[in-house]
Amino acid sequence: MIYLAYRMRLTARAQQDMKGFWAWLEERERWFYRDLPSVKGVRWFTTVIGESYVLECWAAFEDEAGWGAYRSGLATLKRDADWEARRTSQGEWWTFLDSRIVGDVPCQVGFGQMGATNSNHSPAAPSSRAGSGPA
Repeated sequence: MIYLAYRMRLTARAQQDMKGFWAWLEERERWFYRDLPSVKGVRWFTTVIGESYVLECWAAFEDEAGWGAYRSGLATLKRDADWEARRTSQGEWWTFLDSRIVGDVPCQVGFGQMGATNSNHSPAAPSSRAGSGPA
């Protein structure tokens, strides 16, 4: 698995209307990924200590070809004026800070919901060992 991880800082509007922001984010996730089947999972994080009002999103792909299919799918969707207007309106809620691509380590480490015994157990994919921990 590989993961596209990106960070966003919430705008003043989002900071002043957190209830509205969380509702918008839930709706965004439903429509944004609906026609992007190469995305195998999405996981969101919020900074607790450190930079205030920063979110991180991890989108999981089977491999580099899956990420390429995502980019191709985005290019197609961006040609739809309504979809693109909706996508670009996200600037009302956040500003992108950075992005990166990361991958699973080639050994079996980790435990619990965030753990990894294989590439299907990652921060972006629910663990089948949920609730398990070290013996």
